Amino acid sequence: QDATCNPVPCQHSSRWAHRARVEAMANYSGGFHYDPKAGYLCTCLRYRHTVIEHVFGRSTFWIFVVMHLLVKAAYVKGYLTTGKLDQSGAPQINPVLYVSWSEMGIVSAITTFFEVFYTNECFKRYTHLYDTTRDILGVSYEYVMEMRLVLGPDNHSYVRLAARYLMAAVMLFFYEMDDEVKAHEWEQLLRLGLIKPEEKAALMQMLPLERTMILVEWSGAVVCLGHEKAVKNNKCPPNLRKSLLDKLWKFRHLQQVVKDVGGLPVPFQYFHLLKMMIVVNVALWAYNFGCSNSIIYTVIFLFTSAIFMGMMELASDLSDPFGDDEVDFPVGSWLTAWMTMMMTLMETSFPGGNDNWEALLASETGIDRNLIGIDIFTDCGFADSPSRKNNHALRASSSDEEIALKLDDGAWGSSSSDEDSESKTRR
Repeated sequence: QDATCNPVPCQHSSRWAHRARVEAMANYSGGFHYDPKAGYLCTCLRYRHTVIEHVFGRSTFWIFVVMHLLVKAAYVKGYLTTGKLDQSGAPQINPVLYVSWSEMGIVSAITTFFEVFYTNECFKRYTHLYDTTRDILGVSYEYVMEMRLVLGPDNHSYVRLAARYLMAAVMLFFYEMDDEVKAHEWEQLLRLGLIKPEEKAALMQMLPLERTMILVEWSGAVVCLGHEKAVKNNKCPPNLRKSLLDKLWKFRHLQQVVKDVGGLPVPFQYFHLLKMMIVVNVALWAYNFGCSNSIIYTVIFLFTSAIFMGMMELASDLSDPFGDDEVDFPVGSWLTAWMTMMMTLMETSFPGGNDNWEALLASETGIDRNLIGIDIFTDCGFADSPSRKNNHALRASSSDEEIALKLDDGAWGSSSSDEDSESKTRR
């Protein structure tokens, strides 16, 4: 999936690159694809691709489980009881060791509120980073398309150079997510042709935040030169340069937003308090659920503690979506699909564009209105309204005479109860 970070075998480069592009398009949304209409039990019993995997991999969870089993064993042996029976007939717990469920419920309620708030903040941050990251790639599409349309085919070399600098800025932006561009990543940029050796030498002398900025500036300088030439030779409107530069400024702003949001997580003090509250809460559950002879309490403890700790695991994964966790962004597929689209927008020729569309304009005719119908869209898998479905079934199962009779009886799904028969027949 991460087709931009692995070396390409020379003897199979064309076939490998095509397979990588196809896989990137197929896995464009990334993540684990699931059926939202799956049954309750089928979903609950799934283990792979869930936070339960992470919870069971935590030694803290098993420490709480062992603590619960030790408390239960001590309770059954009578070490925690007074030797008397309470009103329900169960062994009475020593008052010194007794913890009320109602009082413990206060701790659980406060912890639940803190955890839900933290998870919600992490998810809002996650979706904000998703939208902004996708906009970074989207604005580069608009930039290349507008450059090609404004500068024209005579200045296509300016389009290629400006787009190359912008693409290098995008790649470096993602490489610098861990504050360091590794040696193999520089080689990847050279192998893809996004930078040249002398450009690499100049960029390596700069700080990480300066590299993407200077590449955007280089792209803007090239597009300004290309626009000046287009104004002089092709009579291009001078004011179109502002629109091109505005897209570069938007691109830079979006990159800054991702950097700023990524560098501002929930404060550690809040995170520390939340972790402490979860530890105290689960420890109290381990104790209170253990003070019982029923094995059902053990099952309840396992499920509730796994869910409670699982929510925290999920929130922690959502807080940093640029990595290799299950819920992280599929940046490898994104960049492969993005680079494929950029090359398509930059290099694909227009059918009929060699003669300024003259042949196509001369042969262009209007679209036949009679070909347009609701069946065009429903046959492609889109949903239809219930009345339309009934009408479609009526057509399929009835003759023309039967349809006319059912129309008079209101079977055609009329829009109002007082519609007369003449208007029904006409429709």
